[in-house]
Amino acid sequence: MRSVKQAQQRPVYDIELVDKVVQVLEALRDAPEGVTLQAMATRTGYVKSSIHRILANLKWHGYVEQPVAGGPYRLGIKCLLLVRAWQDGIELVRYARPFLREIVDTFDENAYLSVLRGGRGVFVEMCGARRRELRLVRPLGRDATYHAGAAGKLYAAHLPPALRATLLGRIELKAQTPRTRTRPAEVEAEWNAVARRGIAINDEETIIGAVFLAAPIFDAERAICAAITVGVPKARYTAGVRRSLATRLKEVCGRLSDTLAEAAYVHQDRQLRELG
Repeated sequence: MRSVKQAQQRPVYDIELVDKVVQVLEALRDAPEGVTLQAMATRTGYVKSSIHRILANLKWHGYVEQPVAGGPYRLGIKCLLLVRAWQDGIELVRYARPFLREIVDTFDENAYLSVLRGGRGVFVEMCGARRRELRLVRPLGRDATYHAGAAGKLYAAHLPPALRATLLGRIELKAQTPRTRTRPAEVEAEWNAVARRGIAINDEETIIGAVFLAAPIFDAERAICAAITVGVPKARYTAGVRRSLATRLKEVCGRLSDTLAEAAYVHQDRQLRELG
């Protein structure tokens, strides 16, 4: 089975330098604490001299920072400005922000918004908790994982049966932790359960020590267009927390869906790329 990138056709004009720059930026994205030049070369597979030239140019333009000479590199402030401009261009984000804040104020856990955009489920906004111990990393820009992630399970569960079967046959059922479901029958059964419950749970299926719950958001035509996910460290995840969080999350997402309906908001990007 093919991954999302494998399923896509590469552009006619394949520019190696652009591929290198993208890999460098993605490596920095995955390491908020920073990455040394040697570690970057190891992660990307490129020689240090090539990586150093790319980092130097990105640093000069403000897209990469190096607080200490010879030390680790990290993403620069200009990357944040790009992200903010992109987020502000998604109308649904503006509707969702107060509802994300409500969830965080109630449970003091991180809340994330993912939307169907560009033919995939992608995380576009995060509202951070106040507490600092055991906070979960932000997944902004990452794709929802249909067989393991809570939001991804929701998107798959709300597909018509025929399209759901098509998706199951095309995605890569890759194990991210020992708890990830990788057998098609198990993944299909989980999607069916999510459709019945109206809420999805990722119990250490993508990150050991972390549980994620997600509820769907529907547009004015009652088509799923987004989801709110809440992350809870396993140490704080009790039966009581699960029940109260699931109930409140569904209620908040229901009110957000009603708000979108009242605003006649119709999401224009609801087709998963794997099915195209």
